[in-house]
Amino acid sequence: MKQVFDALYQHAQTRPHDIAFEDDAGQITWQELTTRVEHLARDLDAIDGVVAIGLAGGIDYVVADLALTVSAKRQVPLPFFFSTAQNAHVLMDAKVSAVVTNSPELFAALPHLTQISTQMNRSDPLDLRPYAGGAERIIYTSGSSGTPKGVVLSDRQLDASITALSRVIAAGPADIHLSILPLAQLLEQICGIFLPIVAGARTVFRFEATKTLFGTPIAPLVAAFEDTCPTTSLLAPAILGRWLEALGDRRAPDSLRFVAVGGASSAPALIHKALAAGIPIHEGYGLSECCAVVAMNTPGDTHPGTVGPVLDGLSVTLEHGEIVVSGPTIMSGYLNGPAAPDVWRTGDLGHFEGDRLVIDGRKDALLVTGAGRNVSPEWVEQRVNADPRVVSSGLGLRESDGALVLIVVAAVPIDLAQIEHYLADLPPYACPGEVIITDPSEPGLLFPVGTPNRSVVANIINSRRAVALSRPAERIAS
Repeated sequence: MKQVFDALYQHAQTRPHDIAFEDDAGQITWQELTTRVEHLARDLDAIDGVVAIGLAGGIDYVVADLALTVSAKRQVPLPFFFSTAQNAHVLMDAKVSAVVTNSPELFAALPHLTQISTQMNRSDPLDLRPYAGGAERIIYTSGSSGTPKGVVLSDRQLDASITALSRVIAAGPADIHLSILPLAQLLEQICGIFLPIVAGARTVFRFEATKTLFGTPIAPLVAAFEDTCPTTSLLAPAILGRWLEALGDRRAPDSLRFVAVGGASSAPALIHKALAAGIPIHEGYGLSECCAVVAMNTPGDTHPGTVGPVLDGLSVTLEHGEIVVSGPTIMSGYLNGPAAPDVWRTGDLGHFEGDRLVIDGRKDALLVTGAGRNVSPEWVEQRVNADPRVVSSGLGLRESDGALVLIVVAAVPIDLAQIEHYLADLPPYACPGEVIITDPSEPGLLFPVGTPNRSVVANIINSRRAVALSRPAERIAS
């Protein structure tokens, strides 16, 4: 992280009045940012133990993250999209002693926590202290069971990831990053805070656009892109589909040069449609345990259906089809667990096309039909997910008869004929025979990035009545 603070200090000295970050409440210059960070860091010097960030995002979050880092604290973001029970687990599991927040009412039930505000009237300039190292962050992932699990990351992982991604994205002072993903997510911390600081670029936060990830109307996201004219951004596949639908015959802003999509599988048809609409979309792949990104398509060289070459400094091998990563971005370990091994078995299946990695699905999600055929649910789901009306989908086997059943999570009504059309090119053994249509409010069905919770998928398939689709052979003949 030293490179981040070296760059921050340099910007404050050489271009103090340029805008560094902007959110719904206002803007902050490089000089103002360093002053606020140092003031908060001095307040944090008096705090012992782990400190949580209880902020939804924006400039206040940036100040809190940087102040905790330069103070060499162990920090824990509290995702605003986690349930109360999940965040309570995070606070206890990480043994949090204080929280940086501007919403004390959110923590009224936890009086033992020291609450620190990023809001201050102090404007006297302070020099930002050099970063001496030693900070850690614990990133909690939802996990397949819904119980968050803490991934411990330090300077080694973050420095390697920032360096590698800087080469891929090649950002500069003229870039404007529109931050859509929540800052509690590691990838947006790297791409929405650290990379822009290193590059001297500007980041814009629009919280109403962020909320579209959780089912709110898409109009604020469309407006954010059109109003801010960004050059870079990160999206989830479901939001990409909704954005394309909202655009209609219009094209995306021609200011864009690099938009990354990840977190879930994207249908090649969706990627091609985005490129045709002027969205320079680039698929990537990663996981928190490997510091967010393992492979990424590079600007101007995107290949739909692949997640691009492996990042510099990392090595990926395939063991019985499973993606195995080695290199400096592998986490220190899970919180309260043993140290991570030198190589990380991701649990994801994949293969290479030349030097480009292709993701085939989750190893533990693989379905084995009664005929003994292996079906990766993501293979089937991504075809339906390409429809902008579909938020997500989940394929599973019904216990009573072994039938493949597809759950379609639709934001607006979708007819069975359209679903059958998307599945028409699948081989008969992989085609679901029945479908259950539900909506995004289905409790626990989707993780925040839009991927299905497989255990909930199984419960729904085994407890609800499904509607029959036409047989695969009929579908192909039609």
